Amino acid sequence: MANATARLLLVHWHPVVLRGLAACLGHEPDLELVGLASSCEQALDVAAELHPDLVLIGYSTPVMGGIEVTRRLIEADRGTLVLLIGAMAGPERTARALQSGAMGYVLLETPPQELASLLRGLVRGKDSKPA
Repeated sequence: MANATARLLLVHWHPVVLRGLAACLGHEPDLELVGLASSCEQALDVAAELHPDLVLIGYSTPVMGGIEVTRRLIEADRGTLVLLIGAMAGPERTARALQSGAMGYVLLETPPQELASLLRGLVRGKDSKPA
């Protein structure tokens, strides 16, 4: 992604996690943090307005849930790349994420630099998907 900047929207229901992700990823030179959302409904509104390249969504975001909002985001804009993030590991979470159209599922414990690298890889169109 030389010289390119990916527009990133962060979505998580927990304010500490949302702000933590923003603090970790907001200073990456090739990731432009264009918006934050604390609910699925807000994520849909913000994405429709800002057209991010990439959306990082909490898997367990209340009401609609990360899986359903992923489906809706991709349905609204096929070019949007989505990565789900959550606290619990398991192949069923990864499978559900992929079935929804997301590029993958990562754990909240993923180190910030590794998370940033995963996001860059998704934007570059790498074949490898996070597990």
